[in-house]
Amino acid sequence: MSDPAILVTGAGRRIGLHIAQRLHQDGHTVIAHYRTLTAEIEALAKQGVRILQADFTDSDTIFSFLDQLTTLSTDFRAVIHNASAFAPTDPDPIIAAAQYQHFFAIHMLAPYLINQRLQAHLTGEADNPADIIHITDINADNPTAQFDIYSATKAGLQNLTLSLAKQYAPEIKVNAIAPGPVLFAPQHSDTTRQAMLAETYLREEGGAEPVYLAIKSLLDNPFITGISIPVDGGRRLSKR
Repeated sequence: MSDPAILVTGAGRRIGLHIAQRLHQDGHTVIAHYRTLTAEIEALAKQGVRILQADFTDSDTIFSFLDQLTTLSTDFRAVIHNASAFAPTDPDPIIAAAQYQHFFAIHMLAPYLINQRLQAHLTGEADNPADIIHITDINADNPTAQFDIYSATKAGLQNLTLSLAKQYAPEIKVNAIAPGPVLFAPQHSDTTRQAMLAETYLREEGGAEPVYLAIKSLLDNPFITGISIPVDGGRRLSKR
């Protein structure tokens, strides 16, 4: 690769897939991480996006991913941490303990280790530092009770944003984007969707493009670090 790459984790579907596609359309060199091979990932590869599989379940698999990643590129413009797991906390404490380890590995451990490894390889432009962007969730600030483990690990990623913004300045900007109801999940019932939209001041499902626009604004702005941008149509203001 001749141009600095942008790594997008969790690019196999939904928001991550859209981010990878839009970055590629905008002329960036993209490396798309995915967990499960899909037709969408295969389509990305045919368009010229480099793809790399990994299941961020523990430190060994993360380190193995990093070893493979640095064979694809040693020069990065940005890292966008979108990989995520989402589920309500199981009432069985044994299952909940396994969930906690799983969410922690994906939401906190993988971003931390990837950032540490790539710090020396992240290069910006003459008037614009490199970027690390963590995709968190509005639940990090105002959690829903039944998603307490998910919310806690997303809050940990949001806090890591602040720590790394201090550590990596001035060479690297570190920011977060906290989506709200941008894409409903297939398991959301019509009742649930309407209830969520009723709590969203802009009264619509935002879609993935507003998340990409927030990413683009951070990539283009040389003077923002250590912040979290909510992309939620105002839902954080009324969320119960």
